[in-house]
Amino acid sequence: MSSESGSGDSAEITIDQLSMKLDQIEEQIAVQSQELEDLKGLIPDSNIVSPKFLNRAFAVWGHYVVAGFIIAIPFMCVTGLFALMIMLFSQQQY
Repeated sequence: MSSESGSGDSAEITIDQLSMKLDQIEEQIAVQSQELEDLKGLIPDSNIVSPKFLNRAFAVWGHYVVAGFIIAIPFMCVTGLFALMIMLFSQQQY
């Protein structure tokens, strides 16, 4: 009987240890869940990170087109100003 009670005590210690370990793991899960929620806020709301291929493809293409416009507009303005100056100077000569 004494050996049975001895093994019962060690089982209780093991259960207590497992309970403490479970509490630690649950605390870690709670911390990591909060960190994950914080990181989700950093992901941009764009289709570039979409899991669907076509959404990503069209999002990249759209960004490419907009970047092209942003680069081209100043050049078109400068070219337009030069064309306007040439037209004005050519009319003054007559």
